[in-house]
Amino acid sequence: MRFFLLLIFFVPAVAAGMEQVSIPSLDGKLQLPGYLFEALTPGPRPAVISLHGCGGLLDAKGGLSRNRYRVAEYLNVEGMHMLAVDSFTPRGLKSICETPPRQRTFNYEQRREDVFAAIRWLAQRPNVDRTRIAIVGYSNGGSTVLSVLDRTEKLVQGQPIQPKAAVAYYPSCRDFAEMWSYEIAAPLLLMIGALDDWTSPHYCERLHDKVKRAQQGASFEVILYPGSHHGFDGYGPIQMRGGLPTKSGSATVGSNPEAREKSLRRMFEFLSEKLEVPLALTHDERLNAHRYAVPPASGFARIDDVAAVPLSEKGRVRYQQWLALGAPKAFAVTEKGGWNFRVEDAEAMQVVLQRCAQPGNRCWLYAVDDRVVWSRDVAMRTGPGGLRRSAPPTKAAARPPLN
Repeated sequence: MRFFLLLIFFVPAVAAGMEQVSIPSLDGKLQLPGYLFEALTPGPRPAVISLHGCGGLLDAKGGLSRNRYRVAEYLNVEGMHMLAVDSFTPRGLKSICETPPRQRTFNYEQRREDVFAAIRWLAQRPNVDRTRIAIVGYSNGGSTVLSVLDRTEKLVQGQPIQPKAAVAYYPSCRDFAEMWSYEIAAPLLLMIGALDDWTSPHYCERLHDKVKRAQQGASFEVILYPGSHHGFDGYGPIQMRGGLPTKSGSATVGSNPEAREKSLRRMFEFLSEKLEVPLALTHDERLNAHRYAVPPASGFARIDDVAAVPLSEKGRVRYQQWLALGAPKAFAVTEKGGWNFRVEDAEAMQVVLQRCAQPGNRCWLYAVDDRVVWSRDVAMRTGPGGLRRSAPPTKAAARPPLN
């Protein structure tokens, strides 16, 4: 397997970090929590509003998912701000996934108001280009995107600032497909799994046909990803989720790495075109480059020398399996014979070191991508705290030739 080798260049930071902000609702009765990731690119820049699904924005520990941070960093590298809006917490909601749509006390139309409140808030910031604000929604957030774009609605018509473009990941399209009239107010990219049994792709195709009949010149693209279920852009395993308001009471959810990469590629191409932002990175640079400087090869062993790995036979079997998986990836070992690995993640090195670091049980990186970085000398090994953050290289950055 040929891996993407990087010569790390330490360049200025591309993001200011995450700032928790408060956004007044349209009626002024609520303060909506927001998580703002600002790009450090000079001048007023485009902004993307991120809309969570039916499970809410925050995880069980009250923080953002790693996937949100990951997408925010991708956007910041390209000179775009990202604002994740929490519509549930100020209303005392954690999840509405298990509640039948007709019984929900909070719907797409109300979330639509939150989006326009966020647009208004962003438009007042001097570092935001108010003419280039986009929205990206996931599942229930994707359906909210469809509601925000409905130009047949008076509330939408009355908003002084409209989104420039929109992306909807696996939304529920049925309500919109069955409307008497529905037209979009901005270019729309809709992506959904062909096997989605939670939010059926059938209705999204019907909606596309409906819009194209009413608006022949509308920019509306629907992509169905084969072999993909609900949440295909995530990193979780395929599993059956029960207790849902579907016909069967359940739905299949989980990631599809190939569809995830293709959808991210298409999303950035779409945002680049509609927001008029030339992309600084290629797709490989964005997804296959580590976010930390990769330690140099130590010369301890060849990458495929499984017998050299300082683990038991069981650990070596896991290392052998790791070798066949996709980069960016990292494999770590502990002084007590344990191991941890992460694949297809730009922050793989940090993740494995955080997972295996325990009091009284030190851990270090053994291999990263195509190189062994482990050393017999403990002082030369890379452990927790030994990573150096770096931005992805730009197209102009030199690289060594591929072997």
